[in-house]
Amino acid sequence: MRVLITNDDGVGSEGLWALAKRVVDAGYEAVVAAPTTDMTGMGAAIGGDLHGGELQAQRIVREDLGDTPCWAVDGPPALCVIMTQLGAFGDPVPMVVSGVNPGLNCGRSALHSGTVGAALTAANNGAHGIAVSLDVTDATMEWGTAVHLVPEMIERLRLIEKGRRVVNINAPNISLTEVVGVQITGLAKWGDAAGTLQSSGDGSWSFERQPGDPKRRIAGTDNAAVREGSISVSELVGLKVQTSDLDLTDLAL
Repeated sequence: MRVLITNDDGVGSEGLWALAKRVVDAGYEAVVAAPTTDMTGMGAAIGGDLHGGELQAQRIVREDLGDTPCWAVDGPPALCVIMTQLGAFGDPVPMVVSGVNPGLNCGRSALHSGTVGAALTAANNGAHGIAVSLDVTDATMEWGTAVHLVPEMIERLRLIEKGRRVVNINAPNISLTEVVGVQITGLAKWGDAAGTLQSSGDGSWSFERQPGDPKRRIAGTDNAAVREGSISVSELVGLKVQTSDLDLTDLAL
């Protein structure tokens, strides 16, 4: 099975190549198509006017991945997915794996993540999507912990015969031997990051990211599981039409 590997931190990210190596070593045919530069926080954006219709990608070589085709795309991760599914890098793929993002993508704030956005875009374009994120601490990044479950998740998703699914994996930044277990979780309400704004008084602000409030970590949700030393696995559902309880009758111009 052919798998697309992408991310939102760009081709310079160590996590991207750790993920690609895990997928290739597991025996899957892979193609890597990721942004040329950091596209963090782009969600499922595909980028402005798409450069007037002129899309650019440059072939790059990774000796550790053998003959796996790798591309640096001038655009965000969702665009990488769409270009792949339209045949830019060979046949469309049935599976997209996005990451590894350095930093958790927990809770509803995952909406803003380009890592998660790529996985959601996959489901909207005929493929299953897996988003993978790793907590950031003062310790060395344990990429192996983050990517460990990916082959098994690919296998489980390929058994789905109807519909396309999106799975969000968040891992603690500890060695695999230290991981407590795997928890199937819901989404935290607030995620696990916060921020403050400081006005400069001239129409500009400085933004500083801060850790989320531990008091807001609710048992059974993704951010709580990670902080307890578990790998969190959540299935996400993208846009869908539902029966609304809003009164939408008698709307008129």
